[in-house]
Amino acid sequence: MSVNYYAFGPFVGGRPDGEGLHIGQSVAAQRFLFRAHSDQGLTTLGDWLAFIDRPGVTIRNEYGRKVTAREMQETMTASTDRQGAPLRPRFLHGSEDRYLTSGGHAFCRHEFF
Repeated sequence: MSVNYYAFGPFVGGRPDGEGLHIGQSVAAQRFLFRAHSDQGLTTLGDWLAFIDRPGVTIRNEYGRKVTAREMQETMTASTDRQGAPLRPRFLHGSEDRYLTSGGHAFCRHEFF
């Protein structure tokens, strides 16, 4: 089962009555997949961590559940599941639409669900 996360606040795509700015997706047994937003400078884990910690930013998952910045950070950086088993990478090689950062975090440049 996958869960998508969205940011809301005073920035492009963050309207409270809209879908929000797509942060990325968690999937059981796999590392977090980030949505890259080059136009907003969100292309690395560090960019996203600083962004979600800004005043006025709120986070909700696709089911409407509010998520704290701390919870989101833990989800984004998890490398093991709750039982301690390693999470698999989302993909091993980059392409035009997706890439891996030096920390092994997977990013996708296009929309996904």
